[in-house]
Amino acid sequence: MTNVIYRLNCNDCDKSYIGQTKRHLRIRVNEHKNDVKKHESMHSVVSTHRLNNNHEFDFSSPMVLHNEKYYKKRDISEMFFIKKYKNNINLQKDTERLPDVYNGIIDLT
Repeated sequence: MTNVIYRLNCNDCDKSYIGQTKRHLRIRVNEHKNDVKKHESMHSVVSTHRLNNNHEFDFSSPMVLHNEKYYKKRDISEMFFIKKYKNNINLQKDTERLPDVYNGIIDLT
């Protein structure tokens, strides 16, 4: 699949990561999986969680949350899902551009 917002769940705790990609999801998930091979200054939040907690994510079963071919809509959708799922490891800056008007909608879901 392409043009998706996805969720990777940690196998060892209740944390997850929300992301989006226009590319094939399996390629993006493999990048997350292999990110730990980079220098630690280049680690993503997924790799940091894996290494700091000795945890592993379920890379074989990413959950597709939404499909959207237009980047700006996909970007807003990603922010929406980051706010919706409270137990994620995404950085707070990932949702800074989400207008406050969405807060009421997010709380209802």
